[in-house]
Amino acid sequence: MATMATQAQALHHTEIGWMGRYIFSTDHKMIAKQYLLNGLFFALFGGVLALFFRIHLASPDGFLSPDRYNSFVTMHGTLMIFWVAMPILLGFFGNLTIPLMIGARDMAFPFLNMMSYWTFFLSSVVIMASFFVPGGPFAAGWTGYAPLSANAELTGVNWGINLWVAGLALEFAAVMMGGINFITTP
Repeated sequence: MATMATQAQALHHTEIGWMGRYIFSTDHKMIAKQYLLNGLFFALFGGVLALFFRIHLASPDGFLSPDRYNSFVTMHGTLMIFWVAMPILLGFFGNLTIPLMIGARDMAFPFLNMMSYWTFFLSSVVIMASFFVPGGPFAAGWTGYAPLSANAELTGVNWGINLWVAGLALEFAAVMMGGINFITTP
């Protein structure tokens, strides 16, 4: 009987730093936590916007201009649907539960999962940037239907609507990446 000599390979284990563990992680549980934190931040921010326009409605004269009121209502609706409900329901619960329910160690494409979150984060930055552009954020309702969105006198028709559409496009791209990952996870 022949014997084979084996050599022990030296394993160089390096400690993963804070950035690797929490920021650029491909672990589905950490990405789920990132989606949850992002969703909770926007729930708080959207709640503050709702508080502003509810206080405006509670006083006889109000303190918001009509344009600012429209932009707060529009951004509240947009943020609550696309930056709170979708990341918490799809990003958090999907990333947390799908691999655990089917017995997989991770998602099918962990790097795509990480890129999905960072594309979503970029869309968050773009939509928040619309508050700081000339004319303010988009103010034609969270659906963006034509009668209001075509009115040039509304606040944010130029820069605000461009950033609103760019933020939604990036957010939808992130959802598509996550959806592909959910469907292909064995």
